[in-house]
Amino acid sequence: MSFKLKLISVAVAVLMLTVGITGFIGYRESKWKIKDLARELLMTKTEQAFALCDRHYKNSLEPSRELKQEIADIKIAKDGYIAVLDNADGSEKGVLLVHPSDVGTSLYTDEFPHIKAMLDSIDARDKVHGTSDFIYYRQGTVAKGLRGESKIGYYKYFAPWDWVILATGYEKDVFASRDALRQTLIQVFLLALLAGVLIVNFVIGQMFKPIQRLTDSTKEVAKGNWDISIDHQSNDEVGTLAKSFNRMVKSLRENARMWHEFKVAQDMQSQMLPKRYPMIPGIQIGAKSIPTKEVGGDFYDFIHFENGRLGMVVGDVSGHGVSAAMVMTAAMSAVRFAAEEKAQTDEVLKLVNSRLNKDIQNHMFVALFFGILDSKKRKFYYTNAGQTMPYLWRNGNVSFLPQAKSTDRFPLGIVKSARYEQLSFDLQPGDILIFYTDGIVDAMNGYYESYGFERLSQSIHRFADLAPDEMIDKLVNDMQNYIHGSDFHDDVTLVILKFS
Repeated sequence: MSFKLKLISVAVAVLMLTVGITGFIGYRESKWKIKDLARELLMTKTEQAFALCDRHYKNSLEPSRELKQEIADIKIAKDGYIAVLDNADGSEKGVLLVHPSDVGTSLYTDEFPHIKAMLDSIDARDKVHGTSDFIYYRQGTVAKGLRGESKIGYYKYFAPWDWVILATGYEKDVFASRDALRQTLIQVFLLALLAGVLIVNFVIGQMFKPIQRLTDSTKEVAKGNWDISIDHQSNDEVGTLAKSFNRMVKSLRENARMWHEFKVAQDMQSQMLPKRYPMIPGIQIGAKSIPTKEVGGDFYDFIHFENGRLGMVVGDVSGHGVSAAMVMTAAMSAVRFAAEEKAQTDEVLKLVNSRLNKDIQNHMFVALFFGILDSKKRKFYYTNAGQTMPYLWRNGNVSFLPQAKSTDRFPLGIVKSARYEQLSFDLQPGDILIFYTDGIVDAMNGYYESYGFERLSQSIHRFADLAPDEMIDKLVNDMQNYIHGSDFHDDVTLVILKFS
């Protein structure tokens, strides 16, 4: 065997090994991420149905045919669906209330051991509202010709109606993208191998250094560094391979981010934010929330009370992505519920804090400002839990609203026994209230200098005469001009109220 052939053989072997290991590690890691995403999809759909029940319960107390149809219309992947089972003691236990085809059928039998075990588990835990968990089982009927297929489900117990909400899907359905990824990686491996043989065979002498760079780069990708790229400028096969590698890494990075973060989180966020502003005589309202590329957890909300009062919510969930969007959903639901139960802003946040302290993970929290505007009394009541303090523009001066001095300012979900205080002040004609999250003041330019409170205050001075929506656009433009093309790494949310 000639030396050239030996070099070709060694180089091809190294290329096969490197790309193979990279593909294997990439497939293995992506498989688990896709599996996690599938579980989060089931949890999200269950939470969506649970939220529908919670909202309907608050409005009418009793379930309706329209509610059941809304739940039945929720789709999961290709063949998944939401089922609702009765968990009341007696003959109705296990009866399907919502199902694509078997409404009225009882599943609390030995023929469906997973359903029986699920209901018994809820009973054993004293039927605590919100009890939830995953279940894994195999299809026991011949429906859709999928008997024996593995399924995954996620359930949550709705205590007021003794309902168990169960989202299910076939594993091969919800994990279908995993198999597609495997085929793609095989094709990429074969293409890389073919390109490697041709390049090594024709330009072996010039390939030593570029191949070394390629090997080093693929090792970085195998370690999880998807920001790596190969800087090799040429018009030959080596340059083509380098460009293909860069495109592959970029595609993997973008697809992973889109699948794991963008779609689920953005849909949840857009559905929860208000679609229109409240119409209150003498008050102009504007609001805007700008998510980062990794969709985060900023949110705002308006809550209508009796006697013309309006609740104002501006919040910021720690972290980004699906988990932040889910906590955002929980926080907004908790605030809406607490606002119906309590009259004062500090009591509302105390109740929300207690609920979130139980429901969200230890490393997460929610910074939240809650205010109530009484337009008849021309008075504004508020409590701040770790959120940036709003600005008040009055008679040409910009100042922070006063902060509580004798009580806590912890974000919600951190300290269960946190004490909050309600403050208030009288509104005057011409007042402007500016609510914002820390994304705007923490935005940095290319020299790692933050935009800051002072620049925001100056910007408010310049644009105080504009309508709220126009004013928000100008404030955001000022911030973007300051960072001069740099990405801002946190969500930016602004809400402005102008009083005439």
